[in-house]
Amino acid sequence: MQRVGGILKRFVKDYGLETGLHLAGIKTQWQKLVGQTLAAHTSPDIIKGKTIFINVDTPQWMHHLSFYKQEMLEKLKKYGIENVRLRLGRLDEYSVNEFKTANAYQLTEEDSRYIENTIKNLKDDELKEKFRTLLSDALRHNKKNK
Repeated sequence: MQRVGGILKRFVKDYGLETGLHLAGIKTQWQKLVGQTLAAHTSPDIIKGKTIFINVDTPQWMHHLSFYKQEMLEKLKKYGIENVRLRLGRLDEYSVNEFKTANAYQLTEEDSRYIENTIKNLKDDELKEKFRTLLSDALRHNKKNK
């Protein structure tokens, strides 16, 4: 019997969805990857090849971030990124909203127990972490819309 993670990886590769999946993963984890302050002034825009283009909201932050490119690259290597390019641009709506609401909708202990009970039988650690993130985001989204 094949593992679900293996089937999903093959599907993603067969249909050329890897780059979009990597970008989506980076966007959802952006604040955790670069920290709240940097995330407030940046947003991942596109991936071309192994280069990620990151929009920066002001020239001052662009200059400041040029000193952190290598550190950002280290954090993005797990997504297959080998180069970081900064450019002035508008931050995407998701990044702006994620920053504004990051701490506004905290999960309760009951929410955390629900998530862990839901994913406890998954054997693939990577898949387990993806579902943990998905469920956490969904619960926060529901709290936001109440």
